[in-house]
Amino acid sequence: MTSILASCIIIMALPASLAAIPDRPRSAAGHAQAAGADTVYAGDTSERLGTAGKKEEENKLTPEEIAEKKKGEEIMKTSIRYSILLATPINTYLVAYLTWDWGRTTKFRLSREGWFGQNTYSGGADKAAHLFAHYVLMRVFYNIFDFTESGRPSKWAYAAGLTAFLALGIEIGDGFCKNQHGFSPADLTMGLLGIGLGALLELFPQVDAFVSLSAQYLPTKYFRRHPQRLKWLMDDYSGWRFMANIKLAGFRYIGIYVPEFMRYIQFDIGYYTTGFTKYDYRYAEIQRGLAIHGKERNIYIGISINLVEFIKDFFADTNSLACRALQQPFKYYHVPLGVDHRFRLQGGNR
Repeated sequence: MTSILASCIIIMALPASLAAIPDRPRSAAGHAQAAGADTVYAGDTSERLGTAGKKEEENKLTPEEIAEKKKGEEIMKTSIRYSILLATPINTYLVAYLTWDWGRTTKFRLSREGWFGQNTYSGGADKAAHLFAHYVLMRVFYNIFDFTESGRPSKWAYAAGLTAFLALGIEIGDGFCKNQHGFSPADLTMGLLGIGLGALLELFPQVDAFVSLSAQYLPTKYFRRHPQRLKWLMDDYSGWRFMANIKLAGFRYIGIYVPEFMRYIQFDIGYYTTGFTKYDYRYAEIQRGLAIHGKERNIYIGISINLVEFIKDFFADTNSLACRALQQPFKYYHVPLGVDHRFRLQGGNR
């Protein structure tokens, strides 16, 4: 359920996030768009020209006009800040209250559903989903508050605090919910871990250039036959894969030359399960009866195309709003353009 709500929040916050992404990279060396010192120098030159252009524009304004412009910008940033801080939790909890039976019981229930074991209800796919959902939320909120706070340290408090508040609130709601498993310390832990990973990559852009998290989804047979149920796609765990992507393009972002073709390559290490959900029930039972396979937990490794780098090739200015907007889906969604090999896990009840 947390994953479904997270998807709604991401969709609501994405427009503000796109507008809030800084026009220039935070570090010329850490975010150079091509290899070598020439590229870093070009980035610095562009930044200087951009700064000079802004100063020239401001020089044409009177002090009163400059003050009025800054005041308008502050009003806009303040509006975005409090809209996100207030509207996001209100909308999240309202949707949860109306959709699930939050508050239908006064008895608080604590879940002990395990982690990634074979006997857990989803084989740990829900735990991976909690980590990934809160990782994405942290990064989206960070970009918004980095803009509204003009880079001040308060951006961390707002981004991490709001994401953690949502994670905790949703688990408390589940604790008073009959149809859910109850308050899950494991879910909350994975959510907080996702927040920590998102913050780490925002704090160290050089690390972000090499490693990030993404997810891949292909609907299972049930959802292909019942497309009207796609609103519950986040519970279709057999269709999801969650992974870490190791990007060779990262070498170029720290000024180390690698051949051009290598920046399009990334290595994937991921986790997925099949046969655990109610949507698999009919097929899973038949498969178990025929001793083909039943509930499966899989770790896999693969190699795929880094589409973020591919998109940049279509733009002369990789920091343009259009280029940045087109990159966003592929930062978090993995398109299966590559090959992989799985390793099925055996045993393990926790």
